[in-house]
Amino acid sequence: MMDLKTIAVVGPGGNVGRQVIKALLEEGSFSITAIIRPTSTYTSPPSSLHFTTLTADFDSLSSIAKALENQDALVCCVPGGATHFAPQRLLIDAAIAAGVKLFVASEFSADITSERYKLFPTEIVGDKLQIRRYLEEKAAEGKIAWTALNGGPFFDMWREGTGLTHPLHPTGFSLANHTATIYDDGSKPLCWTPLPTAAAAVVRMLCHPQGILNRAVHVRGVRDLTQNALLEALESQTGRKFSVERADTGALEAEVFGLLKKGETKKAMKGLTIWAQFGDGVDGGKEGVDNEAVGVVEVTVAEAVREVLGGGS
Repeated sequence: MMDLKTIAVVGPGGNVGRQVIKALLEEGSFSITAIIRPTSTYTSPPSSLHFTTLTADFDSLSSIAKALENQDALVCCVPGGATHFAPQRLLIDAAIAAGVKLFVASEFSADITSERYKLFPTEIVGDKLQIRRYLEEKAAEGKIAWTALNGGPFFDMWREGTGLTHPLHPTGFSLANHTATIYDDGSKPLCWTPLPTAAAAVVRMLCHPQGILNRAVHVRGVRDLTQNALLEALESQTGRKFSVERADTGALEAEVFGLLKKGETKKAMKGLTIWAQFGDGVDGGKEGVDNEAVGVVEVTVAEAVREVLGGGS
């Protein structure tokens, strides 16, 4: 039975890393080590007996392995587009050399094996699928176990100042202007998970690793989420009526795939992201299947919106 007590975190200063460390500290039973570059400007959380910061040369296997000595698990929180295969492979190999038991991959996204996800260029979403395959290979060799969290885009991305029009999370809403773009009839079910919910799920995975080894964990943090439900909640809680514009994802699909066919990836990205979220078709079908296993309780759309608006959006 795998017992995890010491947890290393790579990428501690990003949105995901900060939330994961916060959740780990709140849980209270782990010793946590943030591993950073010597040039990092990362600031540790307030003094804690359970938290340490170490530096490592991330171009050196021996340096990383040294920093990972006596660590039971490594949680990789490197931002999505920065998850390039070569440095991640080096990190995995260093974890193996150091005797790390569990590698938590930096996925934090929709199901990366779905056909829609595979349409996104790696320069935008990173080499997550290639990294997953490498981890599967090493797990099959008995060298390390792995897991990852797939919960769709973070519901509360705009809390971090990225805005409702963030290119990788286009909700179709502008709080500043009280406008909404509703795609098709607005009833497409959406799988988005609040970032604190995702971080708490990672901690539960570390507390009870037996059921999550060598597979991705699929969660969904907001119940019955659609654009229509989001519009209703925003209007109710802001007390403002939103001006609504309708858009057709069928026309958008034709435009996007036309651009991709011509190799104009950058021009296609915004439309592709919107189509992947709101367009017709079946998603992976795995959304939320592991909620109970990792203690994720879905909140209502109104509750999720209330939390974000209260967070200074």
